[in-house]
Amino acid sequence: LGAMAVVFSGGGVADGAAVAAVGAAASAGSASAGALTSSTVALLGAVFLYVGAYQIGFGPITWLLLSEVFPLEARSQALGVAALVNFGSNMVVAASFEAVRTAIGSPAMFAAFAVIAAGSAGFVWVNVPETKGLSLEQIEQKLKL
Repeated sequence: LGAMAVVFSGGGVADGAAVAAVGAAASAGSASAGALTSSTVALLGAVFLYVGAYQIGFGPITWLLLSEVFPLEARSQALGVAALVNFGSNMVVAASFEAVRTAIGSPAMFAAFAVIAAGSAGFVWVNVPETKGLSLEQIEQKLKL
């Protein structure tokens, strides 16, 4: 299977579905701290589904694609900048998570995450070519505008 087939056959689809499930389970609420309720179990299951789906779908695609996109002479510098942007973005999301959740609520926040996941899938579908079986030179030609 090629990278795009993995993203769209399960990884990316399950990723978005899991984000929606986390939001639904979070909106159900929980009884008290430490209590094991059905909504707590559902939330935990949805988080496990999300992490597993991300590791199959979008997670590795980022690094695979970045290693193929940049020309050899600029690859190390470009991957360094990409890693900085990636982890910087993760930091912004983590730092603002609780403030956003408090401001708009868990259901709306996870609905927004689900919309972003769907938008990401659409972007990949439209803009990212399948690279299975292609040399780096062929990939570079495919990606030229």
